[in-house]
Parts: sequence; structure tokens; C-alpha cells
Amino acid sequence: MNLQKKIARWWQGQGFGIQSRSDYEYLKDVIRESLPYYAYDDIKSDGARLIYRICNHDRKRHVAMVGPFTAEELTAAEKALGSRPERADTLTHLHGRQTVIVGDIRHTGKELWSLALGSPHAITWDMGDKGLIRFVEGRYEEHYCI
Repeated sequence: MNLQKKIARWWQGQGFGIQSRSDYEYLKDVIRESLPYYAYDDIKSDGARLIYRICNHDRKRHVAMVGPFTAEELTAAEKALGSRPERADTLTHLHGRQTVIVGDIRHTGKELWSLALGSPHAITWDMGDKGLIRFVEGRYEEHYCI
């Protein structure tokens, strides 16, 4: 990754350039949350903690997971949702109040990720190796690199 992309990723990762109040709050309260949490006693890796926070925040939405995940990440998602998350392979049936966590947007989930970037109502969060797609009716597509 070149220096310009690293600077842009850091800039948006801090919340700069995010105009939507709900997207900014999602970044600060879910993705970049650094406060201790009672459920973290069982969860050791940062990736599993991130997935736990996403699933815990979006549990009223339908959460699906695509791509490779570690056993700890799948257990964290199951713990937050109360059941196993759905495994999705395509975006054809995904719409409305849906959250999709993509495990490897550079290799395994690359095709699905490229489809999501052009989907209407899709808010995408590029987090390096993982990606997050949130379908929100009534919103235009947004893409954030953090």
C-alpha cells in the first residue's frame, strides 16, 4: 500500500471526511471502540472483538458473514447474536436491514466486495483485510477506507 493510501485510510479512520452523523457514530462507537467491555474476558483477538461489536450493535438487523473467519471470530459472532450468523455467497437476496461482514476482501471475498461497491443503498467500510457492508434503505451508496 502506498503512502497516499495509508494517509487517506488514517484520515477517514479518525472520522475526518465522514459527513453522515450516523456513519460517524458507527465508526466511533462500534468500529473504533477502545473501552473495556465485560464480554472481552472470553475474546482475545482484536478481529474477534470487532466482529463481536458489529454483531452486538446490529443484532436487530440481519447479519451475514462471507469468507474465511477464525473459530474465535465465529464464536464471538454467535455469542453476540445468540445464534450462528448466516453464511451468504451472493448479494442477490441481501437488501433492506442487512449487515454483511466480508472476511477477506482482497482474495476470497473480492468478487462479492466489488459487487457491493456498486450496489445502491450500500454503505461499505474497507478495514484493510476485512470489509463491512450495511444496506440502508433511503441512503445513497458510501464507501469508507479506514
